[in-house]
Amino acid sequence: MATEPLPSNGPPPDEPAAEPKKHRSRWIWVSVLLGLVVVGLLVWALGLRSDLDDANAKNEQQQEAGGEVASAAKGAYDALAAQLGATNEDLAQTQEELDSAKQDADQAQQDADAAKQKAENTDDELDKAKAEADQAKAEADAAGSKAKIAGECAKAYVSALGGLLDGGDGAAVREQLSGITDDCQAALAGA
Repeated sequence: MATEPLPSNGPPPDEPAAEPKKHRSRWIWVSVLLGLVVVGLLVWALGLRSDLDDANAKNEQQQEAGGEVASAAKGAYDALAAQLGATNEDLAQTQEELDSAKQDADQAQQDADAAKQKAENTDDELDKAKAEADQAKAEADAAGSKAKIAGECAKAYVSALGGLLDGGDGAAVREQLSGITDDCQAALAGA
């Protein structure tokens, strides 16, 4: 009896399997492709880091330059405040001096008006000349009072702006400046 060989479910043991080689080849290509993607991402990330370092260096330079500008502005303010004799503490005193200068200007204007009235009502030439001189003096006093008001207003503005340079609140400084402007306009209009 001759027996026939039974069919086997797999390749004969002597022949190598062709299927696993193709499968391994596909994974090699996928691995190579992923490796290239990783290398590309690494190069891109290094480029971004370099750009970030450059931006940080420029930012530091600009901050240093801004600090220099701020210190120069503070120095200019200090010099101007010293020249005008104004400080933040002087703001209240400046307001009082502004009120006093306004009163002086009002009084000088009243004196000028009285001298003018006297000059118009006088018949004597000597009295008329004296009245006109009094009027001129009163008008000069009024002009001097207006100049004093303008100087006090300048001091007040510099004092208020100093609060901003000292790190004060911008809204509070704006409110101070608005108040100073109103006071100065009223004082100059009434003088």
